[in-house]
Amino acid sequence: MQRFLFLFLLMSRAAMSQTVDSAQVTAFPPKTNYKFGIITELGFMLAHTSTPNMQSFFRQNNIERDASIDPFVHVNAGGRYHRLKGLFQIGYGFNFVPPDEQAALVARRTYASYSGALLGYDILNGRNQRLYLNVGAGALHYDYAVYNRTNQPVTFQSLTQYSQAGNIPSLKLNNAYWDINLELTQREKRKSDISSVLRLGYRRGWQANAWESGAFQLIGAPTDRISQFYFQGSYYFSKNYSKAAK
Repeated sequence: MQRFLFLFLLMSRAAMSQTVDSAQVTAFPPKTNYKFGIITELGFMLAHTSTPNMQSFFRQNNIERDASIDPFVHVNAGGRYHRLKGLFQIGYGFNFVPPDEQAALVARRTYASYSGALLGYDILNGRNQRLYLNVGAGALHYDYAVYNRTNQPVTFQSLTQYSQAGNIPSLKLNNAYWDINLELTQREKRKSDISSVLRLGYRRGWQANAWESGAFQLIGAPTDRISQFYFQGSYYFSKNYSKAAK
């Protein structure tokens, strides 16, 4: 009996020695709340681009064109104030999937770029993530060249005087657009932080514009109102200020 009493006293002493609020300590840190931040973003974009009237011209003339999926690299910069965020965007396209090199007539994208601005509000604001709804506007620029591939020998010195039917050195389209997208990003945790960003969005030209050429003055050129579905993956670097507990 004395042994059981001794063991009971030992256990009671250990339980009484614990702090009263130990069970109330949470393992989750509080949600950070930096008042504003400065953002620089680097990333990659895949866009499905549609210019239906020029695509119809290519099909009618059996011209093999680049893939309709356009890869871009982009740089964004801007700032955040509470739950509002603004960004300036610049993107540059490059050729990722080349056209069929065996086709006689090939349209190759020689230039693609965009620039614009976004304004967003985080419609969902969690401890670790923010979900932004962004709207914006900007301009898209595309340039194609059509090559007629033959086995005809041509001396190099006569290239500037040589003219071949089917070659179109320049087809250009400049289109102002509006933009809407959803953005999922990691919440800033430190004064200097790196966060991942995913965007899914849609761009549409404000109005149809006529295709132009850098080599000719085109008459009766097709008009297109460009559209893009796109996906962006980025990392942004932020400097955050005025932290306050929520």
